[in-house]
Amino acid sequence: MDCVDKTRTATFKVQDNALGSRIVSRTVQCFQDERLAMQTVCSFIAQKAQDFQAQFKHQTPMPEIEQPGAGNSAFMLDPQGYPNEFPVKIWVTELDSDLVTPAPAKQRIWLESPDKRTHSEQFQQCILALFTDVHFTRVIVRPFGIRMAPPPRHLRKIVSIDHHIWFHQSVDPRRPILVDTECKQLGAGRGVVQSEMYAHDRRLVATVVQEGRVEIDPHVRLPSPKL
Repeated sequence: MDCVDKTRTATFKVQDNALGSRIVSRTVQCFQDERLAMQTVCSFIAQKAQDFQAQFKHQTPMPEIEQPGAGNSAFMLDPQGYPNEFPVKIWVTELDSDLVTPAPAKQRIWLESPDKRTHSEQFQQCILALFTDVHFTRVIVRPFGIRMAPPPRHLRKIVSIDHHIWFHQSVDPRRPILVDTECKQLGAGRGVVQSEMYAHDRRLVATVVQEGRVEIDPHVRLPSPKL
């Protein structure tokens, strides 16, 4: 809704909207100087399948790519990391300087938590939820050769406005997690991005769909998108 000064204190207010045996809905508001800066609605649904249903399952196979550190791996540790010392190691195949060349709206990155302490499954899911926001917005404008850091002047805004996560299986974020991402569509200033997240042992652990709001200076002539 409005800009937040990262150097000043912000207050969060959480309000329950609905409570049930399998669903919880909450509104989270962020205030700074008594001004509403951000608001989001979060809904959590517990998936409880009957025991006899557990035998019926399948998943999309994990792409055949090497993990970071393997002999033939094309991934390198991102030297720029993530803003504000975000607690995650990021392995990429493209540095930020590579993003100025138009390319298809796809990317594959590996993420790993440097925190090697043992946490509960719920805490691990919170870490995985944080992972889903890493570098996802740059996929939206990748076909136009627009970089994120530093962003060009003609990129006025690119923010996440909608975010859905389906947790399929438990995962240990202390081990590398592959995030396979593609922007399915960009139009009318909105881009839809879908990601599959795979554990180091090739299990599909989460599916993510996000929508990003993009504002580009209309006076700038962009190259034809490469798809």
